[in-house]
Amino acid sequence: MYPNLNIDDFLDALKENKAMVLFLGSGTDFTDIYPEPYSHLKTNDNTHLLNWHNLLNELEKYACVSEEDQNAISQIESNSMKAAVLKSILGGGYIPVIQNWLYSRCNYEILEASYPDFKKYKDNPTEETLASVPFATLFVLADLILRQTSIRCVVTQNYNNFLSDVIKILLKNSDKELYGYRKNLEPVDVYDGWRDESFTEETFLIYHVHGYIPPYHEIQPRPESNHIVLSDEEFYQLSRDVYSWQNTSQIYFLTHYTCVFIGLSMEDLTSLRLIRHAQLDRSSEKVYWLRGSDGLKLEADINTIKFRLIVEYFTSQNISVVNGRNYNYLYNEIFLTLNQKENQYNG
Repeated sequence: MYPNLNIDDFLDALKENKAMVLFLGSGTDFTDIYPEPYSHLKTNDNTHLLNWHNLLNELEKYACVSEEDQNAISQIESNSMKAAVLKSILGGGYIPVIQNWLYSRCNYEILEASYPDFKKYKDNPTEETLASVPFATLFVLADLILRQTSIRCVVTQNYNNFLSDVIKILLKNSDKELYGYRKNLEPVDVYDGWRDESFTEETFLIYHVHGYIPPYHEIQPRPESNHIVLSDEEFYQLSRDVYSWQNTSQIYFLTHYTCVFIGLSMEDLTSLRLIRHAQLDRSSEKVYWLRGSDGLKLEADINTIKFRLIVEYFTSQNISVVNGRNYNYLYNEIFLTLNQKENQYNG
C-alpha cells in the first residue's frame, strides 16, 4: 500500500484549532453498503454509486430514443462534452432527471436509517466498525463539523443536501453533551441567486459552487437563479467570470483559511486554478488534500514512482498530500483525535 503521509501534521492542525474551510467533491457521497430496508439499492455493477459516470449514464437513458443514438453518444470521450450534448437534447428536463437520480439513491430517510450503524462506530471506533457504516464519509464529516468549532463553512461541488441532512440527524439523535457538539448549529445550503439576511451565530453555510438541486419536498429554486455547472459551456463560463460569487468566495477562503480538500480529484483544473490564484495573492495558508490508497498497491515500480512524483508536484504547489493506507484508517484517526481533544477539555 502507499504509505501514510502527513497525517500527524493535519491532526495537529485540528488540535491547534486552525480556522478551516472544507472543500468537498462527489467522493464524499460514496457508499458501498445500504442500511435495511434499503439494501436492494446496492448493485453489483456499482451503478448505485453517486458519481459523474453514473450520472451521465442516467441522462443517456432519458436522452436517447434509439440504440443508435446511445452508441453515438457513448463514443464521446470527454465527459463534460457528453454532458453538453445530453443537456441540449433534454433541454429544461435535465434537472428533474438529476434530482430523481440523486434522491432515489440517497435521502433523509436512508441517511437516518444509517445512523444506528454510525452510533455503533462511535461507541467502538475502529477501522472495521467504520467500514460497516453506510455513507461513512458523510457521517464522519458531519461529526467533524459539529465538534470542530474552528471549521467556518463548507464549499462543495455536489448538487445535493446530504451533508445538511446528516448534520441534522446527528443533532437529533446524539447526546450533544457527550460528543461536544455545537448544539444549535443550523446548516444552510447556499446556491446562486440565494439571498437570506436571517443569519445567526449558529448558521453554518454550505456553498454549492456548482449549483444546488434540493429534494422534492423543498421549495425549488427558480431556473434563472440556480446555475448548474454540468457541461463544458458552464465550466468555461464560470472560469471566465472572475468576479462571480463562486470564484471570489473560494479565493477568499483559500487566502484566509487553512483549506481541506476531501472527496475530489486534485487533478481537477478548477481547483488547481483557484489555489494558484490564492498563491499569487501571497496566501500563506496551508492546503491539505486528503486521500486514501484503497486498492492501490506498490507491486510495480511505476506505481511507486507515480506516487512520489504526485506528492512532489503538489508539495511544490504548497498542497500537503495527507495520505492514509485507506479512507477508513484516515477518517478513524480524525475521529479519535476529536475524542482525545474532547477528553482533554472535559478532564
